[in-house]
Parts: sequence; C-alpha cells; structure tokens
Amino acid sequence: MYKHFICLANSYKRGGRCVAGVEIIIDPDGQWSVRRDEAGRPQWIRPIDRHTEFGEIPEGDARFLPLLSVVEMTEVVPCPQHAHSEDVYFANMYAIGKVLPHPDVISQLADGVHDVLFYDSEYSISIDTYNRGDYSLMLVHPESFSFHLDPTKVRAKYFMNFRYHGVTYDFSVTDPYFYAYINQNLGALEDLSDVYLVLSLGLEYEGRHHKLVAAVIIPSLTVTATDFQSVLHDKLREKSVRPFTRQERRYCKRAFVVPSQEGLSLCIRKKGSREQFIMLDAGCDLSSWQKVNLKTVLLVTYENEYGEETYRIRKAPFVTGKWNFRSLLCHLKRLGRYGAK
Repeated sequence: MYKHFICLANSYKRGGRCVAGVEIIIDPDGQWSVRRDEAGRPQWIRPIDRHTEFGEIPEGDARFLPLLSVVEMTEVVPCPQHAHSEDVYFANMYAIGKVLPHPDVISQLADGVHDVLFYDSEYSISIDTYNRGDYSLMLVHPESFSFHLDPTKVRAKYFMNFRYHGVTYDFSVTDPYFYAYINQNLGALEDLSDVYLVLSLGLEYEGRHHKLVAAVIIPSLTVTATDFQSVLHDKLREKSVRPFTRQERRYCKRAFVVPSQEGLSLCIRKKGSREQFIMLDAGCDLSSWQKVNLKTVLLVTYENEYGEETYRIRKAPFVTGKWNFRSLLCHLKRLGRYGAK
C-alpha cells in the first residue's frame, strides 16, 4: 500500500527525528490534492520506525526528507495509539518531489476546524486526555508571534510565543531547521512578519504530554502560487550505475559532503574549474563534511518519463578497481573462506 504526503515536520525526537506531514492524493497527471477527514480537516501521517525504542526515525534516514518535500511510502500499515492516531508503519520512504512555500499552498494544509490546540489551552495534557484523544498534529497560522531563548538551559532552547483564536500559547521549538535559520539570520529575525506553525503532541514525560512546535514554516511571496503543481516530479527511474572513471578521478582536486536545503550533496572541486554538486542517493551513509574518495562511490543516473536526466551519488558496496591475487586472497580470508582460521 502506497501513501504520499507533504513533509511538514522533521523535528528532534529522543535521539532521532519525528517526521510527519499531510497526506495527498496524486492523480495520473501529477496534480495533487489534500486528503481530508469527514470534518474537512487535512489528514496527517506520522511514520513510525518498527526497530527503534520510541518509533523515532534515525537521523541517517530523516536527513533525506527536507521540509515541504513530497514523500512516498511503501507497505504502509496504520498503528494508531490513542491521540497519536496518525502513526503508521512503513517499509521504505523517500522524497520524489517538492512543493514551494507560497501562502496559497501552505494554507491548504492548515487546520480550520479546531479553535483550541490539542483539547485545551494549556501547555500540556494529562495521560487520560491523551488516551481519549484522536489527533496530535496540526498546522496553524498564528495571529501574532514572537520567540525567546530559555536562559535556564545549558543548550540553546527556543520557545515560540504566539496567539491563536484569541488565546496566547508558549511552546518549545524542536525544529532543527529553525535553529539553523536562527544561527544564519540572527540579525534579521525581527524582519519575520509571517509564519505557519506545525504543532505536535509529544510522548509522555513525567505524567504529561507536552505540546511542541515541531516546525516553523516561513511562507515566501517570491514564488508563484501555480508553481507548486509543476515542481511535483514524477518518480525517477534508475537508468545506469557506474564508478567514476580514472580520468574523472584524476581531475578531482577534492570531494566532500556538504549540507543543503535539499539534503546532503557531494561537492567535487575540480582542478582549474568550478565546483560541481551532486545529490546523495537515498540511504547513502555519508555524513556532512566527510571527505570522499571517488573510488568508493558510484554515479547513478536517473531519468523521468520526459527523458530528463539527473544524477545521484551512491556508496559502492566495495572499493572499485582491479583486484590482484593478494588483495583477493585477503578479502576472502576476511569473509572466513579459503582456509582462513
């Protein structure tokens, strides 16, 4: 069973990430629409990892799912837990496109049903309220907002103070992208005039479930409202996989992994020419700023139905190159073969 959603949260969660978004329906022409419940509210999805203690998504998997990316999941099985009714198990999850942050687009995903946030106007709810609940995620457009740093914390922790339907709230922020934005734009934060907030109910902590700001989405008027349909790419087909040639490696001065809004990319600095950036393929276990030997990676070519090509970097299963007898023998011994004791 396949599911598609627009990623609206990729926040911190007990050593990993909490990924969530609004489910969408994609028609044969590539146009999408929001799936809604009986009350007209956008239907949310929260992928849960079967193999982690709290269902958190490992950092290595979540980094390929930036905010506003269109995500496809396979073998989806609902696993609701009281207020966390949006939880689902899955087999694979990867980004296949992206929508742009125009207000007309984001407003389609906002909650227009609830006047209070998660059952009351407090900063947390009891376990009994959680057990009786039926939702734990929502996107809201606050009437006013500000944020402040908690001076009592050793590590920087921001709180968002905002007003919604005449009630003032003050929730902690768990959005790593917002923290990165603060670090890069500290002097320009006062220029923020409009935001959308993704709110979430956290796991139980000291007998309460706290309300959190899981993501801060900053709308942009620099894109047109119609662009959000055109940037939804068809699923890419793998066309070819090959190692870098000796000549390509010879002209490489340095290769290392760099972060970007789209995810991690391999930056290749060539001798006497400009830099080249190639996105990492899903599941490629390279980390930010790691130096890369081009012998250890593969170049993957993808193609869409229109014949347009794009490239990704994939980790090679072993170091490519010629094997001599001594290296082959050592390799087999490591595998416990050929008379290894």
